[in-house]
Amino acid sequence: SDAAEEVQVKEGQATLYFASKKGVFYNPPQIPNRDLSVLALQQFSEMWASQPSKPAADRHRTLRQGSAPAPADAGAPEADVPEAAAAQEPPAPAAGEASETATAEASASLPASASKPAARRGLRVLDALSASGLRTIRYAKEVSGLREVVANDVDPVAHQTMASNFGRNGLLEGGGEQSCRVTSTVGDAAALLYASRPPAGERFDVVDLDPYGTASPFLDGAVQAVSEGGLLMVTCTDMAVLAGAYPEAGAEACFAKYGAWPLKVGKHCHEQGLRILLACIDSHAARHGRYITPLLSVHINFYVRVFVRLRSSKAAVKLSATKARDVSHLYQCARCDSFALQPLARVVDKGTHEKVVAGVGPPVERSCEHCGGAAWPPQARAGGRGGEGGGRPRAPRRWAALDRPDARPRRLIGMLTSVAEELPDVPLFTSLSAMCGVMHLPCPQTVGALSAIVRQGYRVSRSHTDPSAIKTDAPQRKVWDMLRCWAKRPECEAQKGKKKKEPLSPTSPAAAILAASPEEEADFRPVPEVQRMLSKKDGAGGKVGKFLPNPEQWGPGSR
Repeated sequence: SDAAEEVQVKEGQATLYFASKKGVFYNPPQIPNRDLSVLALQQFSEMWASQPSKPAADRHRTLRQGSAPAPADAGAPEADVPEAAAAQEPPAPAAGEASETATAEASASLPASASKPAARRGLRVLDALSASGLRTIRYAKEVSGLREVVANDVDPVAHQTMASNFGRNGLLEGGGEQSCRVTSTVGDAAALLYASRPPAGERFDVVDLDPYGTASPFLDGAVQAVSEGGLLMVTCTDMAVLAGAYPEAGAEACFAKYGAWPLKVGKHCHEQGLRILLACIDSHAARHGRYITPLLSVHINFYVRVFVRLRSSKAAVKLSATKARDVSHLYQCARCDSFALQPLARVVDKGTHEKVVAGVGPPVERSCEHCGGAAWPPQARAGGRGGEGGGRPRAPRRWAALDRPDARPRRLIGMLTSVAEELPDVPLFTSLSAMCGVMHLPCPQTVGALSAIVRQGYRVSRSHTDPSAIKTDAPQRKVWDMLRCWAKRPECEAQKGKKKKEPLSPTSPAAAILAASPEEEADFRPVPEVQRMLSKKDGAGGKVGKFLPNPEQWGPGSR
């Protein structure tokens, strides 16, 4: 019977119903993506509600004085700004124009209720590529403070499936037993996003893009469809393109989709993909007088997921390419993987004003200063506006500290812990194992290697994308010096003695690197702060697995 063939899939507080196994579209490796999205949306909802809307009198006074609102707390949303005011910057008034008398008259002309802080309405969320409606159901049932969730899909069959699932989960369109309204639509996601732009359309406070493949066709509409201070959540599963896995064809595809040329070399290719996506979103936003603030950016399994806020400011857009290391050209040695960054632009102080000019470069010679490599590969654009995150993938510590066991399995806890520990202002990283491979050396203990860098006065951390990563503000020369010192230690010689020794080729990168003398001797004694960072326990003494094996059925599902 049909009832006997029906398949149920449970995740969180949602239950999906499919007529048969043949019609099931469900990818278990994406569970961390949805868990993280629920957690992030709940936190953003609380942030959104914590700051009431600005009274109309204050908004009027701000516009008359031509001054920008005071900057909000790094984690709190900005006050509501009228769409018309957000779309254009008011001209600066002449001195004394905005007098106290004029302000008082303007305030008096407004109704009394306008001077009182207005409570924010709940969030209006768009799940633009909803498919089965699983995300919509989880958002509506697990996240508080939502006013409406709109689920959209271009496939009429998927639309019927999601509508049925909404009803069977108690989410009847227009209300049901939940306070959050759920609405389903069928149509092209890009068209829906463009239709939601002002002045004709109503913007969404949160837009979620989770496509199969690239999100690039939807980014231009998405940055316009998000309300002032709203949240944009984006997933891209085309990691082969973003990470430069196929330089012959993939790099061309990356340039066509994201406007960047990725480099295959380097263990930091996944973080490079994150930064390429952030730079692409920021570029789309800048065309419409907006800029992004990355809140959280992660690489999980076979995809990347970013959470950014959208705000409008022509002044900020003009400076979008000048933030140090936000949008840069990446130079990387093809032999030893050493890299350098050249910012796209810089700000020059002219005394009476500041001027944006082109960045100075290149930051490297034709030959690599470390291994003598003959050439450097073409440049790749990698970056993303900093704002609250300093232009790097990061997780606010309060996100990682939330006690939500239903939405935070061990894998998610470990990943957020690793992201929260990353240095806030250091883009990309070097790999300890890869550097030792270049030098034909056994790897030193991670705690000793990182401690040696810390003892020289630099900061270090790992990366959530690679357990062997060294993310540090030390010059790469210092990291190579640390390994030069390691090569002379008895422990290193003892480990090398267990393997068959082969003489180094005089033209190899290892020979060139080892030929140079370190500027100072490295001290490999463990440093307490490094020991704490590498510990598998959190602050409360609980066990945290930061780098767990891939789950079953790992990888993207079929179309």
